[in-house]
Amino acid sequence: MFLPWMSVSILGMSNSVNGMHGWGILGFFCFVACGLIAIYGNQAANLDKNLWIIALVAGVIALVIPVVFYLNMANSFMGSSFVGFGVYISALAALMALFSTWVFKSPGDTLKNGFDGLKTSFEQKFNAPASNTATPPPSPPSAENTTTEA
Repeated sequence: MFLPWMSVSILGMSNSVNGMHGWGILGFFCFVACGLIAIYGNQAANLDKNLWIIALVAGVIALVIPVVFYLNMANSFMGSSFVGFGVYISALAALMALFSTWVFKSPGDTLKNGFDGLKTSFEQKFNAPASNTATPPPSPPSAENTTTEA
């Protein structure tokens, strides 16, 4: 994301722009999410089903962003001649994130049961009844119980 995504060189002057603009920032956060999921939890075990789905979605988003950028540049007036090498490296990194996420899933995990498990998890968190174990706040003192000193 920090490497040049677009480079222009005219009459000995050159300028480049990295991927940390617009949708590229979302791609950066998707890479960060994949990295955090990779280091989270037990390193000797496969990914949890919910984390696996989140990593797959983040990887797909991180892949779509450079592909769309490349296709937009290819349709520009100069074609894809201004595309920098950062687009290719970003797309390759997203492909590797997707590949490693798919390889390190649990054997029984599928996309369907992964999305179903994620949906169930969200429903349980947002539809859970409020816990009544909290103590109520103390009531303000009434006028009968207060004394004033003169």
